[in-house]
Amino acid sequence: MIFKVLVVGNDLPLQTGFLSRASGNRISCQLYNTLGLSLGVVKIDYPDNLIVSLQLWSIPLSERMEGLSRNFTKGHRAIILILRPHEIENIPDMFNQLSLNLETPIMVVVVGSVREAEAGSYQLDAFFGSQLQVHAIQSVDDVMGFVSDGLLSRNSTNNPLPMIVALDEEVCPLYEPTRPETSTPPNSIEEINEIRTIAIDLGLRVVGDSCAVELNEGVAWVCMKTSAIQMKPGICRYCAHSCKRQSNICIVGTDTGWASINLGSRALLTIAKIYALMARMLPIHVKKQIERTTICIRFDPNPAIPIENIPDSILLGFNETDSGKSLLEAAKERVKEGRLSKDVYSMLKKKIHNLDTSRNP
Repeated sequence: MIFKVLVVGNDLPLQTGFLSRASGNRISCQLYNTLGLSLGVVKIDYPDNLIVSLQLWSIPLSERMEGLSRNFTKGHRAIILILRPHEIENIPDMFNQLSLNLETPIMVVVVGSVREAEAGSYQLDAFFGSQLQVHAIQSVDDVMGFVSDGLLSRNSTNNPLPMIVALDEEVCPLYEPTRPETSTPPNSIEEINEIRTIAIDLGLRVVGDSCAVELNEGVAWVCMKTSAIQMKPGICRYCAHSCKRQSNICIVGTDTGWASINLGSRALLTIAKIYALMARMLPIHVKKQIERTTICIRFDPNPAIPIENIPDSILLGFNETDSGKSLLEAAKERVKEGRLSKDVYSMLKKKIHNLDTSRNP
């Protein structure tokens, strides 16, 4: 028996981390960098030679991808929501945004402690029409077992779904897939040295086998050996958390069709990427990838850094996030929770007001 199951949340690396743990080597992330989509398969054996295959679709939830994401949801039989405790209140908006059916078997996975999950679960009583108990589970496999049991259950009174479970973050780490290597061999030492010379002549910083291209959104590190690009978002410099996110940026999907006497196809592609990033001569889909790295729903202004030292581009990017909650609203909640001082909140509010005024005189 084969069932299509959606994996939905506000944090793509968290969703993909869950998908990776559930699917193992049965995971495909070829469309992650361009569309934010990842696919996985979980197989569960039952007595009497029954095998249940769950096709997992981890789909992006953002205004930019809203129409496409709705197309991805067609034909699903169950929904797994991957959330952090403070995101529980966003579940009704997520269902509305993707036009999901509340009658579908649902598993709410809160990545955090049972106490944190219980503290926010009451907000779902009206949404589900009943009070759901929070269960502590040990692994992602347990989640898949409950979902499979719920899909096979024909008795609505004994069906375990909908269900809210708490899952420790250690068993569901963040994961952003790397772009698979092509058949073209890595750049040679001679080619790397040539690329290094060109990068230095362009005034760029070179560390080891990587070249750093400074952008408004952060630093793009181009590997001079493989041409792979990793984006280190500038927002992490001003955040209280220490997760230090890295995102893979896909500029082109092939490195064939180039020709040179001294440099091979991958080496020329590497140079082209470095120059394109430096000159900001990028396709729209690449710009969108870079812009997406500047949004992190876990962003929490570091109290040790004065608000006035945070670049305007960072704050403006959080005036309205994909989750529909502004940075100021999130900061206000943190003040109530005792995670942010009132003084820092006041300074943040004043600076955002000044930014809005300057943009809309």
